Amino acid sequence: GVFSSAVLQRQDLRVRRAVYQAINIDLVIQKVLKGLATPTGDLLAPEFGAPPGLDGPRLRYDPVHARELLRDAGYPRGFDLTMDCVNVAFREHVCQAIAAMLTQVGIRTALHTSPSTQFFPMITQGKVSLAEFGFTGTSEDPWQGLNGLLHTWDKDGGGTFNAGRYSNPRLDALIDAVRSERDPDKRRTLVATALKLASDDIAYIPLYRRSLTW
Repeated sequence: GVFSSAVLQRQDLRVRRAVYQAINIDLVIQKVLKGLATPTGDLLAPEFGAPPGLDGPRLRYDPVHARELLRDAGYPRGFDLTMDCVNVAFREHVCQAIAAMLTQVGIRTALHTSPSTQFFPMITQGKVSLAEFGFTGTSEDPWQGLNGLLHTWDKDGGGTFNAGRYSNPRLDALIDAVRSERDPDKRRTLVATALKLASDDIAYIPLYRRSLTW
């Protein structure tokens, strides 16, 4: 039930898609995580309120297309950025692999790791350009994840973990409607619509669900 994603502060969908398609998540899982994860194309697992069967396919790994997208977005020579990651060993190793993959397509990525006491305040304060972090819901209510990850940030608790300060008024309206809708079928439809919109807009780049072995 642990979700991991990368979030990017870039306004151009082509750049977000380029980052997405530069990451060979299957290789990361195989080589770095020793197979103990499952690739995911969605942001919330059914355990945290996503309608069953909603998890869609990931965008294909395609570094050639990633370079084309960057060129089309006005970055023919790529650009430099810093990627933030918490200094937990397995997460840091995943971030190292992702940084190398991004650099290969022209997104020259310097990795910055920090302890959780420094990392998560940067997430909640929106002080990152590219960051990798995991999200585990605390209940089966999908509103918590939708509001915390995708809602426009506000001082009243919207978008607490919206590190990229992504903002989409249509998505905000859907998330607010989820909170107040009591009809289960209508609520599931609202959740599915919100998650589809976030996926199409690449609000986040979903990576994997970690397998926890006890």
